[in-house]
Amino acid sequence: MEHLLQYIWQNRLFYPAGIITNDDASLPVEVLNPGILNKDAGPDFSCAIIKIGDTQWAGNVEIHVDGNDWYTHHHDKDRAYNNVILHVVQKASAIPAKDSNGRVIPEIILRFPDSILERFDTFSLSHSVIRCADSLACMPQLVRDAWLDRLLIERMQQRVELVESILTECGGDWEQALFCMIARSLGQGVNSEQLQTLARRTPLRIVKRLSSQMEIEALLYGVAGLLDELKSEDSDEYVKVLKREFSVLKARYRELQGELQPIIWKRLRIRPGNFPAVRIAQLASVVFASKGNLSSLYATIDIKSIDKSLNLQASPYWESHYDLGRSGSEKSSRIGHSSRRLILLNGIIPWMYTRARLGSEREKQDNILKMLEFVKPETNSKLDSWIEIGINPENEAEAQALLMLYNGYCQHNKCLHCHWCHYILKKKINI
Repeated sequence: MEHLLQYIWQNRLFYPAGIITNDDASLPVEVLNPGILNKDAGPDFSCAIIKIGDTQWAGNVEIHVDGNDWYTHHHDKDRAYNNVILHVVQKASAIPAKDSNGRVIPEIILRFPDSILERFDTFSLSHSVIRCADSLACMPQLVRDAWLDRLLIERMQQRVELVESILTECGGDWEQALFCMIARSLGQGVNSEQLQTLARRTPLRIVKRLSSQMEIEALLYGVAGLLDELKSEDSDEYVKVLKREFSVLKARYRELQGELQPIIWKRLRIRPGNFPAVRIAQLASVVFASKGNLSSLYATIDIKSIDKSLNLQASPYWESHYDLGRSGSEKSSRIGHSSRRLILLNGIIPWMYTRARLGSEREKQDNILKMLEFVKPETNSKLDSWIEIGINPENEAEAQALLMLYNGYCQHNKCLHCHWCHYILKKKINI
């Protein structure tokens, strides 16, 4: 409830007229500036400007549901609250609030339309993850689109932080960072961290010196530690060649950082097509096709060209095997549509956007985001929740924004931070 009061105060959804101090003086109070919400320790709002009687004050504002919470929270002993100029409550306190110096803090009762509380209670009592579902039908398209545009930027910002982190790990090498992002995307969550680590430990400057896809596969499988776990009796001719090749490469390139532990790779309860060995073979095909110059493939903003560059076949061995030394039914080892899509959305586009952002290329950033408007959205359970209530993403840009809203707001009950909720709470309020 206190968060709702902070929201009402921050957005001036209270009745501004007739505010008086809750004491014998009953001085008129005018809120010139509610202040800046403080998300850290200390008073709720800083830099507020309040006129009490004939005196204008500048300082902090503290908000409580019950005025007695001032003492429950021990603010009377905390010097950080000595600059509080106004105590805002829903329920008046029995004892006036005092700071650590004994100064009495002026207090007011926050009065606001009952409809705000009624609507907020409707959200709070809803059993749906999307608590405002019943109120979205009357949402103007302009309000919907404006919030979705901001959510898309917010979602991309999360990806930017990941790319920047990986870029730092790669010593500022953009191409190596792209290699890591593509590898991470191929992991599809289950082995994403492992594949990212594998790519980081496999320098592209070495890959560029290799002349065959077999050498690249040997390097990747060797660094992954997957060759060491195979006993001689489990090694077919393909695996034996990989072992010989990696032995030569390890001796030639001393800068290799050592192999990963085989135990880190996950195979339990995943489809054979997603086994780490298969994904590594597909990663090798991407690197081999680009001759190690990954960034040159994505210099232009063209969805079809990027998808075509990823439509690759792993080596023939993987048409009849699902793991090293383990044969299975015949299948395609091509990077499928869904995998190419994940590489594009989770790897290449975030990398492109981050590079443009750090290079202050604003127009290019906008064009990269527009790429998503030409990608048809694929449904999943979270998007289905939006579709069921009549919010249908027309393209991947809208789908990504809705996923951000679902994951970042709806699932965490952050209704008061959502612009759609803000519109619903303010609707038909005359203040």
